[in-house]
Amino acid sequence: MILLWLIVVLLTVLVLALLVWPLVRHDAEAPPDRAAYDLTVYRDQLAEIDRDVARGLLSAEQADSARLEIQRRMLAVAGTGVGPGADIASRTAGPAAGAAARPSTRLTLASASEAVAVLRGLVTRARAQGAWGIATLAGIGAILPLGALAIYLSLGSPGLPAQPHAERIAREEQRLMASLRPALRETIAELSAKVEADPEDALSWMRLGRAYRSAMQHDKAVDALERARALGVARGETVALLADLAESLMRVHEDMVTDRIRMLFLETLTIAPGDPRARFYLGVAAAQAGEPLTALAIWRDLSVTSAADDPWMPMLRQNMGMVARDHGLVPASVEPLHPLRIEAGEPVTRRDVPAPDRESVAASDPGATAGDRLRAEADAARPPGQGFNADERARIEGMVASLAARLEETPDDAEGWQQLARSYRVLGRLDESAEAMGRAAALSPDDVAVLSAQAEALIAATRARGEKRPPEAVYAVYAAILKHQPDNPNALYFVGRAAAESGDAARARDLWSRLLKRIPPNEPAHASLRQQLEALPASDAPAEPDGATADP
Repeated sequence: MILLWLIVVLLTVLVLALLVWPLVRHDAEAPPDRAAYDLTVYRDQLAEIDRDVARGLLSAEQADSARLEIQRRMLAVAGTGVGPGADIASRTAGPAAGAAARPSTRLTLASASEAVAVLRGLVTRARAQGAWGIATLAGIGAILPLGALAIYLSLGSPGLPAQPHAERIAREEQRLMASLRPALRETIAELSAKVEADPEDALSWMRLGRAYRSAMQHDKAVDALERARALGVARGETVALLADLAESLMRVHEDMVTDRIRMLFLETLTIAPGDPRARFYLGVAAAQAGEPLTALAIWRDLSVTSAADDPWMPMLRQNMGMVARDHGLVPASVEPLHPLRIEAGEPVTRRDVPAPDRESVAASDPGATAGDRLRAEADAARPPGQGFNADERARIEGMVASLAARLEETPDDAEGWQQLARSYRVLGRLDESAEAMGRAAALSPDDVAVLSAQAEALIAATRARGEKRPPEAVYAVYAAILKHQPDNPNALYFVGRAAAESGDAARARDLWSRLLKRIPPNEPAHASLRQQLEALPASDAPAEPDGATADP
């Protein structure tokens, strides 16, 4: 409280000083000395005479005469202290000139006598200014601070005790606890007392964390759940503990799935691969990372393994619809894929032609129109690239041909080439689709998404021809991806496969070993890739053709 009043007093003094300063400050500087001014003018005139002589404008006799006259005037000024017109100036200046010649008043608090002199001069100056000066001085010196004090005493709380930050936090926590249901409040109190008595009780820490989660106090829930995890709980409780901890961390981070949160959900799935909460939030993580296809693949995998009345289905459908609309995708065109399989390096794939039924379109895209649903039903009956009648196919191919012609005129349109590649893919012209995507990749050599789409298009075209081995161009594309994303699972596998087939066993072993660390040991892909690693020759001798041809 004392500190508060000291601050108030200091601020009041500062404001008063700023307001009073114009009253004590002199309004004008003292005028310059007239004699000195005249002497300066005469010196300039003498210099000007010398310059005129040098230019030939004056003769020597004329110059001497002018100099004598100016020197006479300079002697007159030096002798009397005033120049011509001094009498007039002295008569017109009057008392005001005398006042102006006095040194200006300076506000200083060096000593008590000087302060008294300043105040006395202030009063004198205010009286000299008449009624307005006296009123201004009274307002600044008395009415302003007293009025401010009266307002504070009326509206403020001068008797309120000080509130340190820690005490305010404690009171806020008490208020939050008081707002909880009595049963939940008692549960938190009991569990808090229990863990205080036995800090090594992991199960009680976990229950306390869940109680804090119910109270929406996720920062405290994270602390309690972290403690339970460090102490170790029974295996049957581990899945719930990890998922609860990851979800509370999300709430603390404003619903953002950080790398640590993502790893917690993946750890949950290694214990319980079917856990719906972990699978849903890993889809959220993919969407936040700008990978809509991966998000839809994860969510579709969760959708096909869930019952229609499961409690998470409404939220799942809503998220699928939003991501699909934002990125111009049809969810049913993305093949379902479990998050662990994606983490193991299996690529997300799409169908050549979207084939959702009416229910799946309505479920995944609540904003779909009746026309969208009718088109989805028609597409569902068509084999990939087929099933169009003559008029439909002619109309579609006409639009595709128009787009191709436009791109020949503007070949630098990367987005246009991608659109053309997708159109060719819908028509089943997969070789042309791969070629168009290659043009897009050539224009965007640093865009990993475009490069990945090119690799997928090349593989799809190869499979359509009945060939199992990927084309050589795929390896070059994945080599480019690896430069931008050194941990890209697909790039690690395919570049390693190219190295193995070319006889560079050391490089293949390095890339596949890095990939193996990213695959959970209980995944089938882990065992498959380990077999291919063991099949590599111990030296850099050429590898057997069959030693590294199976996909992980």
